[in-house]
Amino acid sequence: METRPFGSTGIDVSVIGLGAWQLGRSENWPDGPDETEAVRIVHAALDAGVTFIDTAPGYADGASEVNIGRALADRKGADVVICTKFGYTPEGGTDWSADAIEASVERSARRMNVDHVDVVVLHNPPAEILDGSKSDHYEVMQRLVDKGTIRSYGSSVDWGADIDLVLTTSDSTALEVRLSALYQEPWAAMGRARDKGVGTIIKVPLESGWLSGRYTADSEFTDVRSRWTRADVALRAGLVDEFRALLPAGVGVVEGALRFLLAYDAVSTVIPGSKSVAQLESSLRAVEEPLPAEAFAAIRSWYGTRLDGQPLDW
Repeated sequence: METRPFGSTGIDVSVIGLGAWQLGRSENWPDGPDETEAVRIVHAALDAGVTFIDTAPGYADGASEVNIGRALADRKGADVVICTKFGYTPEGGTDWSADAIEASVERSARRMNVDHVDVVVLHNPPAEILDGSKSDHYEVMQRLVDKGTIRSYGSSVDWGADIDLVLTTSDSTALEVRLSALYQEPWAAMGRARDKGVGTIIKVPLESGWLSGRYTADSEFTDVRSRWTRADVALRAGLVDEFRALLPAGVGVVEGALRFLLAYDAVSTVIPGSKSVAQLESSLRAVEEPLPAEAFAAIRSWYGTRLDGQPLDW
């Protein structure tokens, strides 16, 4: 597995990471993998050379971090970089108090059976917390770096303006950014983060499943995806067809979507979610070969013509 520098932090990460938001089953997450399958997924990722895992206290009501801990207990000394988040609790609530950051990180470390967490990001915080000139959250996390509790910190964001706000109001060295072939709004700001030495984690790279190839214009949803209207579904299905037509022969939508992101040098690691070993293996095929430059340029041009100025809502 290829690795890349995580900005100027001195941390190296695998270009494909394990997005662990689905890594568990609970009352509110009934479709997630059970404990046995969750551990198998982590082990399969490590065996394939994945060295980056992204999770959060609230994922699967806390089961994600616990299952990571179970898996890592069998792999003592594994070379793994872990990112977790602050803001949402395993109980389903929120706690944005800066005074709660250190205790939250310590609880995450205990759940995962590790002695430290490498990266901590604010979990899509309210605007007044995202702005480092109005909050002291980044200062608290810098003190954790100084103590050796964490190695890097920042925020999880969705928009280019959010990236710029973090870059200009904090000394953050990590950003988790929504970016995909169908959602390129933060593209230019990602370049500014790269130039400042900030490591970047790409979330929602398969656009909430649309770039997994599973959905069509006839798909119906009963989970969080039910937020999409029939017009939304039709639009996304059409965009996927258009994107597919831009890929080289023999390259599937999943591999093409991930290879497109990895072709951008502002990207440190991409974290597709996996609810099964089969889904993980599908994502890992993206690293078998790069996306040709002409396909990359075609996708960028297509987005500029088709969606620039009218980005898709999450």
